[in-house]
Amino acid sequence: SCTDKNGHGTHVAGTVLAHGGSGNGIYGVAPEAELWAYKVLNDQGSGYSDDIAGAIQHAADEAVRTGSDVVISMSLGSSSKSTLIADAVDYAYGKGVLVIAAAGNSGPNANTIGYPGALTNAVAVAALEDVQENGTYRVADFSSRGNPLTDGDYVIGELDVEVSAPGRAIESTWYDGSYNTISGTSMATPHVSGLAAKIWAANPSMSHTQLRAELQNRAKANDILGGSGAASGDDYASGFGFPRVK
Repeated sequence: SCTDKNGHGTHVAGTVLAHGGSGNGIYGVAPEAELWAYKVLNDQGSGYSDDIAGAIQHAADEAVRTGSDVVISMSLGSSSKSTLIADAVDYAYGKGVLVIAAAGNSGPNANTIGYPGALTNAVAVAALEDVQENGTYRVADFSSRGNPLTDGDYVIGELDVEVSAPGRAIESTWYDGSYNTISGTSMATPHVSGLAAKIWAANPSMSHTQLRAELQNRAKANDILGGSGAASGDDYASGFGFPRVK
């Protein structure tokens, strides 16, 4: 069993699948999704690469065993690359699992994206705030940026931000049964994970790579022009843009 004594995990889970509390509470992006919760960090929010890698691999094995379409959502990260976690992400991706991870909160300078979000087989999510700039939402200053040398290529390589989603002042469920409002790319990530679950449920014949392409296409349709590093098209701050429910 998983007992959250920190709050962070409950918050991100609520953004995916909170069901409204009899109509009076928070609704997640995909309230009919199912949650497999893996506790890989301690009560202070830190942990070890082998525990994280083990959970990724276990979730991928369970996806195969149960025949489930699985999205692994990771609102966690490190400035350094772990071979264990990188290998586990590749393993999961090879099993048909879509991996989505936070870009990190070390912006606004370039090349500040964290791992595992920076991995090629993970969808890195930047954080938007509810502020209009240049006619769009803006990327929060705290949101980690990717590699500016790959701007405009619409190809995801290592150290690239892929998409962006709301991450500033997000209200969601909290571990003590209340609600809390916090900010970070951790909050942006489950918005994309929930959207992915929603799309996959409606299109069960999709592969994980087709689902990833659909997220990218929806992002391209909602380009982000606000915030440091944001520019028309694929940029190192917002990636392809903001994928939204149609």
